[in-house]
Amino acid sequence: MSRTRAHVAVFERDRKSAAWLVHIQGMEACHTYGRTLRQAETRIREALGAWLDRDPEELVIRPVWPAELVEVATGVAGARTTAAKASHDASVATARAAKRLERMGLSRRDAAAVLGISHQRVQQLLAS
Repeated sequence: MSRTRAHVAVFERDRKSAAWLVHIQGMEACHTYGRTLRQAETRIREALGAWLDRDPEELVIRPVWPAELVEVATGVAGARTTAAKASHDASVATARAAKRLERMGLSRRDAAAVLGISHQRVQQLLAS
């Protein structure tokens, strides 16, 4: 089994032109630019393919973005993870509450009013 080498593409933002400059680490002569990250990635893939005389689609390229971009993306990923966990916890709490309200003798419509959800959703929660 042959091991595919990952090429590191280093992205930099040119503040003057607002373009993305990108080069392959260790191959400084293999570089290009793009107006967007996607365009710059496509172009560096094509440039590296030509440089190595290989099909660009077969190349493994690992992007390295500026630290500020990574910081923003990491913050958003963390917020999404927190939101997903909170959503899951709320779903579990809602299901438990629906079952408890049913044990207390509330109708499904009354339970729905208390929980702020539809009576159909209460029905689904009780069936699960």
